[in-house]
Amino acid sequence: MKIAVSATGSGLKADVEPRFGRAKYFLIIDMQSERVLKVIDNSEGMNAPHGAGINAASLVAEAGAEAVLTGRVGPKAFAVFDAAGIKVYSGVSGTVKDALEKFKKGDLDFDKGPTSDGHAGFGAGFGRGRGGGGGMGRGRRGLGRGRRQ
Repeated sequence: MKIAVSATGSGLKADVEPRFGRAKYFLIIDMQSERVLKVIDNSEGMNAPHGAGINAASLVAEAGAEAVLTGRVGPKAFAVFDAAGIKVYSGVSGTVKDALEKFKKGDLDFDKGPTSDGHAGFGAGFGRGRGGGGGMGRGRRGLGRGRRQ
């Protein structure tokens, strides 16, 4: 199994980067051998004005990762992972080696989807859903206004 870990450095002794899209590196690790297969330099994404999470998630997905260990994943990056069938384990800290050990022991829980606090989810319902509604109360009468009586 290939695991991607957001990291501050390029080795197993580096710390897990708490912000996925702004991580300096992504380490692609083979869990069977615990060897780093690939180091993805994300220095361009670190300083991107927007879209850092989506671009970083695409890089990780293209590298063949089946799971991601990181501190926090934004909603757009989570959507990329969800579409690719990649499990996300957030709230991870310590060194990359520590994170791998916790993963092997089953001490990490994967994110199941959107939450209202914006972590690994889509937040409070902005935009159109499957039913074509406008979200945020923008139905017939606009933001939060009901029908006139």
